[in-house]
Amino acid sequence: MLGGSGSSQKSSSMASSKKIRRRVATLAQRRAANIRERRRMYNLNEAFDKLRRKVPTFAYEKRLSRIETLRLAITYIGFMTELLQSTPSPGGGGDAVQSPASAAYALPPQHHDIPYAPYSLIPPV
Repeated sequence: MLGGSGSSQKSSSMASSKKIRRRVATLAQRRAANIRERRRMYNLNEAFDKLRRKVPTFAYEKRLSRIETLRLAITYIGFMTELLQSTPSPGGGGDAVQSPASAAYALPPQHHDIPYAPYSLIPPV
């Protein structure tokens, strides 16, 4: 028993005497890291702005948040994919059969030139 308690005291005294050295960033390194982070955030915000311009919204709506933009883009891509898959090939004749899912994305009568997906159709994460 004495050997066990003595060794634990010895190891704890060794651990307390050994200092943990932490790397301290110099001022120049910190500034460089801040510049990289600012550039990263700028590029990310630019990408979201480009995506916001591509997804259809109404002019009176507030600016979409990042998550709203992503959800709307996912819904819009799904809608456009389904629209392409249900469109009859040229010369194929006949009307395309509208699936129940695509009926949910029906465009309002006054906005036939703008694809529309209401927020209520965007699934929460």
